[in-house]
Formats: sequence, C-alpha cells, structure tokens
Amino acid sequence: MSILKCKVIASHVSNLTDARYFAARGVDYLLYDLDEISVEKIAEIQEWVSGPEALLLFSNNSIHQLDEAMIKLSPFGIGSKDEISAISHLNGHAELFDWSTSEMELLGLDFKDFDSYNSISDQGIFVRGGVEAALGVKSFDELDMILDQLEN
Repeated sequence: MSILKCKVIASHVSNLTDARYFAARGVDYLLYDLDEISVEKIAEIQEWVSGPEALLLFSNNSIHQLDEAMIKLSPFGIGSKDEISAISHLNGHAELFDWSTSEMELLGLDFKDFDSYNSISDQGIFVRGGVEAALGVKSFDELDMILDQLEN
C-alpha cells in the first residue's frame, strides 16, 4: 500500500465494495451517511475493513440513530448536515464536525473536494463512493486516477 500525500475522506460509503477499495488505497477516513445506510450495515462493513477511521454523518432525520451508532460503531468523528449543537453532548467521545458539500474542517485540516485541492499542507480532500452496478461490481477508474495523483 502506498502512502497518500494528504489526508483523504471517502464520503458516502454505502457498500462493502467501496469500503474495501478505499481501505486498500490507504484513505484515512470512511464517512457513512446515516440517511443513506443503517447502523447495522455499517457494522457489517466495518467487520470486513481495517485501516480507515469511521466518520458518521447525520441530519435531523437520522439523529435518533446516534446513540445506537455511538455504542455499536465507536466512530472517530460525527458530523452534522444541520446544526452541530445537536451533538455537542458527544464532544470528547468523538471528533465533531460541520458538513457541507464543498468543504469541512476536521482536526484542524480543511477538507475540500478533489477539484478544489491545491496541495497545501493543511488541506485534505474528500472523494465520493457510489452505487455498485451489481453486488461487488463497480468501476473505480476515475477514483484510481485521483488517488494515483495523491500517491508519494
């Protein structure tokens, strides 16, 4: 496994195929959106993947899942699509972050989508997982090009 030049978040991971690919490519974090995937499914994926830390993303629609997620998944970080104050009670149990579609901050690093990345040392990027063509079948050609550019 090669080392990437910056921190990378793989966002919207919703299947084992994506999770295994991103783990093999050395990304730092796998971000699971609780509006798109259940806590049980995330737990199943985590059993098969090692390396990347888990990040959870929630909205007001999925806030009821946070207690279960904290217990079952022990995520590294939790992000909100809505209002970060809704999870302030979890500060100290996980890193908290605000989420937008173009930028976020985690551990003092500004994460941007790959198109906005300019190799500044305090920047990271996020790339996006996606839907499989069939169970276990997916093309990673575009992601390979992006991650190849980030290898040392």
